[in-house]
Amino acid sequence: MSTAMEQVPEVPARLVFASGEWTEARARVIERSPAWRRSSALANLSLWLLIPLVFFIPPHIPWVLLVFFLGAYRAFNRFREQRTLVSLRGKCPKCGTEQEFSELGRMKYPHVVRCSNCQWDLRLEAPLAGAAS
Repeated sequence: MSTAMEQVPEVPARLVFASGEWTEARARVIERSPAWRRSSALANLSLWLLIPLVFFIPPHIPWVLLVFFLGAYRAFNRFREQRTLVSLRGKCPKCGTEQEFSELGRMKYPHVVRCSNCQWDLRLEAPLAGAAS
């Protein structure tokens, strides 16, 4: 485990199956500030600086459009990343398999993870930082 990940505290979370069954889980979640989201989005827009360079690669317009939309897409996703899921470990409420889940990154609402054993989708519920559990 890296030292940066060790600095992110584990929070109690729940894995909820569609029928309402749930189990305890442990998650590491980074709360992203509005300032971080703005600066990260602007950093992703720096891809637009490549537009004058890719213009000279034939066919010209498709490459320019690709870089433009790729930069906009990445910036938009960073701007709406309010929470980042760094790690998630828990037991599937459907089959009981203890596992490390791989659906990490930007937390969606609701954030859905898939059990590697039974292949059922589970909903992750993790409290906000500082919220009473």
